[in-house]
Amino acid sequence: MTAKIIDGQALANTIIKELGPQILELKAAGRAPHLVAVQVGENAASRVYVRNQEKCCQEAGVSYTLLELPAETTTEALTARIEQLNADPKVTGIILQMPLPQGLNAREMQWRIAPLKDVEGMNPANMGYVVYGRPRLAPCTAMAVFELVKFSGTEIKGAEVCLVGHSEIVGKPATMLLLDAFGTTTTCHIATRDVKSHTKLADILIVAVGKAGLIKADMIKPGATVIDVGINRVNVLDAAGQPVLDDKGKPKKKTVGDVEFEAACQVAGAITPVPGGVGQVTTAILLRNTVAAARLQAQA
Repeated sequence: MTAKIIDGQALANTIIKELGPQILELKAAGRAPHLVAVQVGENAASRVYVRNQEKCCQEAGVSYTLLELPAETTTEALTARIEQLNADPKVTGIILQMPLPQGLNAREMQWRIAPLKDVEGMNPANMGYVVYGRPRLAPCTAMAVFELVKFSGTEIKGAEVCLVGHSEIVGKPATMLLLDAFGTTTTCHIATRDVKSHTKLADILIVAVGKAGLIKADMIKPGATVIDVGINRVNVLDAAGQPVLDDKGKPKKKTVGDVEFEAACQVAGAITPVPGGVGQVTTAILLRNTVAAARLQAQA
């Protein structure tokens, strides 16, 4: 068996294309979507996300502003900037880039973003809508997982669904989205005694831990749909298992997921690649949330 590769870029392109008429309508009504990303301090990984967000917004015709604050920004100063953005009618979406420098409570800061401008879906009010089966601005990565499962053609209703990882960003909200679609969900976490006993039963397996190679081929049910959320940077190895060096003498790196991809492809029915899977769709969902937030604010 060779798994079908679920093309995240193709789904992302479809989502963005469908937003076109809504964006034009909002602009015509003087409610143009405007996303502001708040970056506190310097972080290389975050820079990659920022570039992807900006590119996606530019292609869709959505205004994008990067607000850069120094690493020594205090809780009080960051709170004040968030409140300024909350009050600015020209700003329709706010995203707080992670990670934040030490001393800043990420969860507390995210909660300070107004619910109707919370395009990451992390405010308790937006989480509540997910729990009640009426997602308004749902967490982007969790919704990307849900959309990828549907895009794969996999039937959710009645399926055994296993999520490995129970974060607020992915595991918990994705569980609720799939549960609401009548999947029979199991969520594994650090205290789960035998993860394999759960993953082997899953028709739909979602992995969001951040540990390269966590899921082996023998942990996957034959024919299962596998959504790999993990993003890990690991060394490129040669045939002898030694790190390959670049022209500066440093180990070359590559990006991999939480699932052993090549081996999993021989067992799974469908699988997302890393990169090329969840990440692209997450950015598209962020854009969709930005447009939805602008519409909600126009109706408020």
